[in-house]
Amino acid sequence: MKYDVVIIGAGILGCLTARELARYKLDVLVLDKESDLGEGATKANSGVLYAGFHPRGGSLKGISCARGNRMHNDLCRELDVPMEYTGSLFVAFHQEGIESIEEKMKKGRKNGVPDMKMITGEEARKMEPRLSQDVIAAMYAPTTGIVSPFKLVLHAAYNAAENGVQFRFDTEVEQIEEIMGAYRIHTSRGEVLADYVVNTSGEGAADLERFVRPRDLVIKPKRGEYLVFDCPSPIRHVIYQAQEHDEKGTLLAPTVDGNMLAGPTSYPVRGYERTETSQEGIDHITHVAKKILPGLDMGTVIAAFAGIRANIENVPKEEKDFVVRLSGRNFVSALGIKNPGMTASPYLAREIVKLLSDAGLNQETNPDFQPVYRAKPLFLKADPATQREMLAEHPSYGNAVCRCEGVTEGDILSVLKAPLPPHNINGLKKRLRTGMGRCQGGFCTPQIIDILSREWKVPPEKILKSGSGSSIVKGRLRP
Repeated sequence: MKYDVVIIGAGILGCLTARELARYKLDVLVLDKESDLGEGATKANSGVLYAGFHPRGGSLKGISCARGNRMHNDLCRELDVPMEYTGSLFVAFHQEGIESIEEKMKKGRKNGVPDMKMITGEEARKMEPRLSQDVIAAMYAPTTGIVSPFKLVLHAAYNAAENGVQFRFDTEVEQIEEIMGAYRIHTSRGEVLADYVVNTSGEGAADLERFVRPRDLVIKPKRGEYLVFDCPSPIRHVIYQAQEHDEKGTLLAPTVDGNMLAGPTSYPVRGYERTETSQEGIDHITHVAKKILPGLDMGTVIAAFAGIRANIENVPKEEKDFVVRLSGRNFVSALGIKNPGMTASPYLAREIVKLLSDAGLNQETNPDFQPVYRAKPLFLKADPATQREMLAEHPSYGNAVCRCEGVTEGDILSVLKAPLPPHNINGLKKRLRTGMGRCQGGFCTPQIIDILSREWKVPPEKILKSGSGSSIVKGRLRP
């Protein structure tokens, strides 16, 4: 089959672009080399909606961040994604930090960030009582927020699928060639034809762009590490440390699920598969977190994780920016999309669609487009009447599986039968938060493996944690 548009990459930008394209009478296909949605930078995201005062003033990164930030309110309401504008504190410990704040405010004003203001350390501590007594000043930005990155990418994809977009996973693009005014995309699962191509493949974007344009950007991986703290979060606002004396900054952020995240680090690594955490990274996060919140109990850390970002290397630091461009005829690429890529993604998705339109893509409105998606509630979080209906539908809703997150067997079965279902334990985790609580899956994982083994009709040894080679059950003991 020939598609009007093929999108390569099912992260947050790819899925939101697919949803935007679903507004028109188009045949759209999303390809991804991984087994699920959002398996690249999207899954290792802080969930912070940045206000837009970090990027260079007037840059695409800065403007798309500030404008994308404002778009999330309506977007999340339509897609049933939890989000909140918590506000942020950018704190200074020395005069150098105050100078950094002043510079951030200049950038923010140029990017269109509203209502930023300088406050004293005492005023900041009234907002966050656990804040260090050594904080002498802070910038308050009320438009900083938090969102669920997992639900954002999932619900965007679900909504796109409901509106006719197709998805294929475990499909790696190997070559792209232009033939007879269209593109033939050679994949690990056969050929696909497309009139237009959107390249939102993250770390692989430059490699794919080279099929239609000489390479001019060098993109290399950088690892960002995080620590996850147990509920409840000790803070209400996102808190950044102003960088001083060349010390790498780290943020502390509450999550929509009640935890707190601390991180990220930023270290170059050799490959995009290097998602392990390091002692160096954990030590750095601990140091900065304790500097901001001296009374922070590091014993409440329940998990550590890392993700890889696509970092453009061959551009001076002060000039680095997001790159969204028409790479070739009817071929749009998004390169170097890293932090604050999630915040910017609604704006960037519309910019991609504009580039496609400028290239000649038909934009006849789809009269059947439905922008609203409503997620089925977890059984234990539903009202009593809905619970009775769910139990009547299937008694398995009465079997608690993940007690930390309040997930029942019925919730799991419902997700397995839904469009775009998970194919491994981490896929289920993204959809239901199974294994994300205090025990980190210590109690629920065996029961989850049993359920998946039964429903998928495979032995437990075939149940994977994530991708190929990640089986949890390694074999059986003889009686």
